[in-house]
Amino acid sequence: MSWLPNLFRGFAAACPARGVCRLVRYCAGMLLASGVSLTAAAADSRPATPMFEDFTVANGAMTVFAHGDYVEPYTAIYALLVAHRLGVDVRARAAALAQWLLPYQQADGPFPRICRSGETQWVACGPADADDSLAVFWCQLASEVLKGDRALEASCGKSLENLATLWDPQRATFRARFGRPEAYFADNVEVIGALGKLRARPDTAARYARELSQLPSQRLMLDGLASSYGYNPAVALEPARATLPPAPYGFYPNVVAPVYLWLCDVTTGSQAARQWAVWKHRHAEDWLAGKSDHYPWGVIALAAYQAGDRESAAAWLKASAAWRAQGRWNVLEEGVRIGLLHAMPDTADRPNMQ
Repeated sequence: MSWLPNLFRGFAAACPARGVCRLVRYCAGMLLASGVSLTAAAADSRPATPMFEDFTVANGAMTVFAHGDYVEPYTAIYALLVAHRLGVDVRARAAALAQWLLPYQQADGPFPRICRSGETQWVACGPADADDSLAVFWCQLASEVLKGDRALEASCGKSLENLATLWDPQRATFRARFGRPEAYFADNVEVIGALGKLRARPDTAARYARELSQLPSQRLMLDGLASSYGYNPAVALEPARATLPPAPYGFYPNVVAPVYLWLCDVTTGSQAARQWAVWKHRHAEDWLAGKSDHYPWGVIALAAYQAGDRESAAAWLKASAAWRAQGRWNVLEEGVRIGLLHAMPDTADRPNMQ
């Protein structure tokens, strides 16, 4: 989504930011951490085991890479939401992260990227990835995982107010950051899906009635996908443009663009299943072989699982241990793996949980 020319001076001068997958274009060689160990925690009677162990700092921070030096709030929150929605009890981990993040929220709503400074200090070190998506994911963490936390509820209200400032009525799309022109198809799909859920739930619809009323309607946002990004599912699987201004064609942002529609329940049912079948036929072989991108894109495995394709989700799980060992891993991949291992406990040839 947003370009981050000031990621921070100790890393690189120009890194594209979409969770981790934009960073890899320029920064992967500098940021990759060592291999990751993983243990899945369950919300049932199975004994609890550590979650996100190699990504978690004692103060509650969750780093992008194992034993890493910086926190991208979008990526950490998304990882927790993924595991939660697949049945894992992440409340303790989520509460620790949320309480750590709260003091970093700026007065007008957004969060920064946060970097380690010395042995114990953490400081804001640049703009966060995807202010638009981050705003709604933060609210979903508050409303789905950490219900009833008054401080988080108030913080969500501030985030939604900031989201309203990112709406570009001329292009009918959300910009990734205030004052910047860049806007992204995937971000907007994430916002559409999340706002749909917040508006559909009576408690959140009432609690944030004022803030939600300042945001565009579902119909207006969907129309924006067509007018701004050239998205017409009757004509093509992918949008004509995945970014504004247009960026070079690539696995990200173009090939994975339609995946967000299924992940966020913007396209559902038989239509989503048909579109997934088309995507799988075209791209799954290279994706599952790890040829499409440096990172293995676990969210595609999640989309496969949601579409009823457990075989593809299981294939991703089987390959994940090798990707982890190679350092092709980050906290979002970890969240998907934790969640899918919990959701598919009887998967044949379960990956070795090192």
